[in-house]
Amino acid sequence: MKHPTLPRARHPKPRGHSRGLPTLGLGLAMSMTACRSSSQTPNDNAAHLVSSESAPFVQAPAQMPSWLGIPASDSRVQVIGRAYRSGTRVVFSHPGVTIRVRFWGDALRIRLDDAGLGGDTKTNYFDVIVDGGTPQKLEVKSGPATYPLATGLPLGLHTVEVIKRTETSVGATTFEALDVHGELREPPPRAALRMEFVGDSITCGYGTDVSIIPPSPSWRAPTFTSKNENPTRTYAWLTARQLGAEASLICHSGHGVYRNLDLSTAGLVPALYELAVPGHSAPWDSSGESPHVIVINAGSNDTLAGHGTDVFLPDEAAFKSAYRTFLTRLRTLHPQAHLVCTLGSMTDGYKQHEQGGQVTSVHVGDWLTELVAERNQQGDARVHRHVMAVQNPSVDGVAEDWHPSAGTHAKMAEALSRFIQDVIRQ
Repeated sequence: MKHPTLPRARHPKPRGHSRGLPTLGLGLAMSMTACRSSSQTPNDNAAHLVSSESAPFVQAPAQMPSWLGIPASDSRVQVIGRAYRSGTRVVFSHPGVTIRVRFWGDALRIRLDDAGLGGDTKTNYFDVIVDGGTPQKLEVKSGPATYPLATGLPLGLHTVEVIKRTETSVGATTFEALDVHGELREPPPRAALRMEFVGDSITCGYGTDVSIIPPSPSWRAPTFTSKNENPTRTYAWLTARQLGAEASLICHSGHGVYRNLDLSTAGLVPALYELAVPGHSAPWDSSGESPHVIVINAGSNDTLAGHGTDVFLPDEAAFKSAYRTFLTRLRTLHPQAHLVCTLGSMTDGYKQHEQGGQVTSVHVGDWLTELVAERNQQGDARVHRHVMAVQNPSVDGVAEDWHPSAGTHAKMAEALSRFIQDVIRQ
């Protein structure tokens, strides 16, 4: 597998400065066209739309538009992220899954059948972005329904993205069809660089639309609400955007490598990786395009589990065995991918237990370092250890249930992007 070039981390620029992005090597240079994807800033998207409208294939239809139904399985409908087909429908649940279409016309609707049960924690939300504009939050209802995505647009070529904000525990979504008032066109090109981010609630974007400075260490943070989950503010999404990459998030709150936060062992992160949708029988087909970089941010729940029990401290042998097996499986599925092992930022993996005046401690972060060194010693130079800084709530605040705030995620993304640029080169 040839690797596209990693561009340097991108920072906001004024309009008119989108050309000539510097790059660094993973092997194959990406064209500027291929780099423009969902990771763009709104201004980048707008510029891309203008250039597309001048292309020869954007000729206006000879007649005025009428409503046309397009099944979700149509090849001109891009679905980015984990999903599977069920007849002409597409089923997905992970946050960040993106539906992207381009059409000539003035209006667009989407037909969804949603499994969310409603209420504060079981209502699914999406971001709708029209022509690179400001995201608009779409709240969906349980069951089948049709939702307007864009209305009253100037008659012409438009690009619409629909991004799932909420995670699997909120409910899976079945994408049935689009209704286009006009004609569907070929979608924008996808990014050449593909990244996967595998993890837990931190990767999902748990509570990232909330940020509060805790008044004291004993302060009780607000609990989870699905309306405040937002993967586009996570370290994962921001890292991919800075590197000009396409991101796929495979994550589930409360789940770990060998044990979950509630000490259960069902649906562990390595098992979830094999599925298109957690809880559904459809496996994920890994025989297609492999990701170039896989970031694994798992182990926080293994560390934090066990409060008030005799298994308060995680078991080193069990954790290492499960993580080692997962790395082996990822290498089998993706022989050329760079695997980045990290942990945080709610914990660095250190935990201690005091009983009868005796202190016992473990450090899951150190275990990760040892596992990466083990792979390197075996000749696998494409496994890397990234040490993530622990969050600083008094400076950056916290999100719901003491999760990282958007400010913390931005710092995480900056450090991770720099690491990938500086370390993963050839």
